Amino acid sequence: MASKFGLAGGIPERRVRPIWDAVDSRQYKSALKLCTALLAKHPTSPYALALKALTLERMGKPDEALSVCLEAKELLYSNNIFHFDDLTLSTLQIVFQRLERLDLATSCYEYACTKYPNNLELMMGLFNCYVREYSYVKQQQTALRMYKTVGEERFLLWAVCSIQLQAYFSSGGEKLLAFAEALLKKHISSHSLHEPEALSLYVSILEQQAKYDAALEVLSGDLGSLMGREEDKLRLQGRLLTQACNYVAASEIYQKVLESCPDDWESFLHYLGCLLERDVKLPKPTTGEHTCSSCSVDSNKTSLSEEVVESRLASALLFVQKLQKNDSSDSVRGPHLANIEIERQHRLSGNSTKFMEALVNYFHRFGHLSCSSSDVEIYLHMLSGDEITELLDTISRSFDASSVSVKALGLTITTFKVQELLGTLLSKSTTDLQRIAKGMVETFYKNLPLSRDLDPQESMHGEELLSMASNILVQLFWRTRNLGYLLEAVLVLEFGLTVRKACLAIQDYSGASVLLLGSSSVSTSMVCKPGGQKHSSRIRLTPHLATDVEFSFLATNCQSCEGLS
Repeated sequence: MASKFGLAGGIPERRVRPIWDAVDSRQYKSALKLCTALLAKHPTSPYALALKALTLERMGKPDEALSVCLEAKELLYSNNIFHFDDLTLSTLQIVFQRLERLDLATSCYEYACTKYPNNLELMMGLFNCYVREYSYVKQQQTALRMYKTVGEERFLLWAVCSIQLQAYFSSGGEKLLAFAEALLKKHISSHSLHEPEALSLYVSILEQQAKYDAALEVLSGDLGSLMGREEDKLRLQGRLLTQACNYVAASEIYQKVLESCPDDWESFLHYLGCLLERDVKLPKPTTGEHTCSSCSVDSNKTSLSEEVVESRLASALLFVQKLQKNDSSDSVRGPHLANIEIERQHRLSGNSTKFMEALVNYFHRFGHLSCSSSDVEIYLHMLSGDEITELLDTISRSFDASSVSVKALGLTITTFKVQELLGTLLSKSTTDLQRIAKGMVETFYKNLPLSRDLDPQESMHGEELLSMASNILVQLFWRTRNLGYLLEAVLVLEFGLTVRKACLAIQDYSGASVLLLGSSSVSTSMVCKPGGQKHSSRIRLTPHLATDVEFSFLATNCQSCEGLS
């Protein structure tokens, strides 16, 4: 290639570099002048024309850019070009792609590959053109040409992936997959495989043909060592055994995975599905009322008798309890979530006595974590109204809300989040919502000392309370059309930003609230005194959030805020 010898498209690189620099810095007029000067010295250079076309396209002149590209294309097709390199073609391809003329870029590469049939870079460029056009057959043919030219494993994998795409989007998939398998077997017999991706692709081809035993044999052999982590290999074996309906062996495999990775929730669901001898579905959050729709493992679809199901659930519960004892840290939540799922299975069978207990135990253990409410959201939607009330009361009694500690603050936030997730806040009266919003702001203010020693770029403890309080105030605005609530929502968020400017979440909420406030056509008289004189910064927190503190006092004079902003 000419560019390897200090030439770019047959032109000295020192003459081309300033054009690229000008384009990259959006100085298109300067770039166009440089292109004109370059063409004066190299009038028959396709690369110089490609650079001019690129500049014109960036300047918003697509018709002129296409005309220049076609001129460069004609020069490429002539017999007077000595520097036919990938740099010229890739530059033209960029312009053609932006002009939505991929066919022209492909034709250029096809001609180049005809003229230089063993040029690997040109063939790779042609392969990429076919990828952009979703031309799977031509992708396969080009990849096989590259594989035959240099014998590299990656090009064989490209060809096999192209065959997989053909099998997926067209008829005759069985023959295509058999052809892909034969290609890989031939390569393995002569060169073996050297990359984990190659092994995964080979197993995938066998799996698509329902050759589960053959795939398991490959994983158990020497090629199985290509898997970087033993857990990944076990997960793949478990999936293949499940598809082969060997549920007993699959459950044993998933047990091994969970013993080394107890927080692997997906593997637990597969493990439970194998015990119940049915397919599994991962939990999907629901936005409806308190009903569970298509969540987790549905034991009603199993072919096992009720006695066998209960026996296997008891076995799973013993295994989960063992995992809980082996790891007592707060960072591993999977076994405790697994306990809830097992009790959900009992609930489906009519035995719901321990389901609530499992949820309560989870909140006692992890309720102070910000993720605890979202962890069990799918299960919360299964509860009735009375059960929700009981759960919230139990959580509230489990800690002292008046204490200033990170754990108590976390549990307080979780209580609010559960109500927010289940929509119970929206059913409350306006007076109750005012009281709740006020309590959120006061709780945040009371716990400000907890954030004193944090880095300025770290999130404050309890900053979610301000966002939730602001959200309630916005809901009150939509309910009552009282602009005072909307103004208070903005002030609450601005207070948080005054304390700690690096709160990105609060910044987003604040920006959205200000936009909403602006769209509501708020009169400037609400924030200005007669005569255009602005109010002082001592804006009182309300009448609705009636409190004895003022924002100026909170933000500037409160000793609790020292060192936070």
